[in-house]
Amino acid sequence: MSISQLNSPEGPPDSAVQNRLTAAGLVLATLFFAGSFALQLHAQSKTARSFAETFAYLEVAMVVGALMAIASIIGLLACQQCLATDRAWYKSKRVWFIVATVAQYLSISQAMSAGLTELVFGIKHTFDATFLAQMLAVAASLFWVLLLWVAPIHALRSWWPHLWRGERVVVVTLYLVLLAFVLLSNGMIYVIQDGAPSTLGSVLWAVLRQLLQPMMWLSPWALPLPT
Repeated sequence: MSISQLNSPEGPPDSAVQNRLTAAGLVLATLFFAGSFALQLHAQSKTARSFAETFAYLEVAMVVGALMAIASIIGLLACQQCLATDRAWYKSKRVWFIVATVAQYLSISQAMSAGLTELVFGIKHTFDATFLAQMLAVAASLFWVLLLWVAPIHALRSWWPHLWRGERVVVVTLYLVLLAFVLLSNGMIYVIQDGAPSTLGSVLWAVLRQLLQPMMWLSPWALPLPT
């Protein structure tokens, strides 16, 4: 769909909304498959850790990713119900469509985290292939930055001239809220699994490290969870 169509009186065409709905459903299915596959694969590896330790951060990635995918689906369904003539932000087809698109990018990032974390870790520690694992982590980091920052910001900048002032405030605010939720949720579980104290400083540091989360896939937790 051309970006200029968002500025049309009819708003985003139904075909574009339906395409996004299909993609959101696919991401949701991929998310659970990737997480389940990673758990089963790592359980068979030579470096398999306890199930509770392995499952905790994958659980967070799956839950956060599912919530983002569901938010995207809700936004797209709301988009279909709104009229382009309504100027209220909560009735804006463009707002719901843009927010749904941003949420979809974030859900894909969580699907990648749930599906690839244990694979990259296993490549390094099972086969002692450090260089290969680092290369894969760097490549994943590029996609991570693309999904969390580059793609959403590029979308907002592309649609910016077509939005009213109220719509601009809403889409930027919701993007920042969703992004903060993703980073904070992932950061908190990394603090917990590292056995670090849940102080403000440690949480903020963990959130900051989430900006390049795939680079942390290479290392084991600092401290094992109590059994």
